Amino acid sequence: PEERTLAHRLIEEFMLVANETVAAELNGRDIPTLYRVHEEPDALKVEEFEGFVTSLGYSLAAGSGSVTPGHFQRLLDRVESQPEQRPITSLMSRAMQQARYDPVNKGHFGLASPFYAHFTSPIRRYPDLLVHRAIRSLIRSHKGVHVQKHEAAVRCSKDRIYPYNKEDMVKFGESCSAAERRADAASYSVIDWLKCEYM
Repeated sequence: PEERTLAHRLIEEFMLVANETVAAELNGRDIPTLYRVHEEPDALKVEEFEGFVTSLGYSLAAGSGSVTPGHFQRLLDRVESQPEQRPITSLMSRAMQQARYDPVNKGHFGLASPFYAHFTSPIRRYPDLLVHRAIRSLIRSHKGVHVQKHEAAVRCSKDRIYPYNKEDMVKFGESCSAAERRADAASYSVIDWLKCEYM
C-alpha cells in the first residue's frame, strides 16, 4: 500500500501554491495561457449523489444549490478508513464535472481555487510546457524593461519563445483536453484487461 507521509503532503502544498500563484499572475497580466478549469458540479448529479450517501447514513449537509468544495471535503474526512469509503469517493468523482484545459479562467472547484494552471506536474504535459514558456517570456520581457539597448532583442526573443494568442490557446485547450480523455480511457481499458487476466 502507498503511504502518504508528511513530506508528500508538504510537497503537494508547495505545488498547489505555485500553480495558483502563477495562474493568478498570468491572468492578471492578461497573458494567453491554459488554465486547469474544474467547474461546479451539475445540481442533478449532486442531488443523486446526496441520495446515495444518505442511504449509507452520511450527507453533504449543503442547502439546495449551495454546495461548496468544503462540503465534499468534510464528507471525505468522515468516511476516511470506513468500509464505504471507496464507493463514496468513486461516485463523488462521477458527480463532479470533468476538469479540462481552457484559455478562460473559471477557477478550480475541486481545489476551491479561483486560479489554477498546471505546470508542476511530474508527468510533463503540453499545457505544463506552455505555462513554462509563458513564465520564461514574462521573466525575459521584465528584464528587458531595465536594459534599454537590448529591448528589441528581448522583444524578438519573447515573440520567439511565446508567439501565442488567445485563439491559439482555444485550439490547444480543446486538443489537450481531448488527448487527456483518450489517455484516461486507454489506461482504464488496460486496468480492466489486467483485472480480467488476474481473475
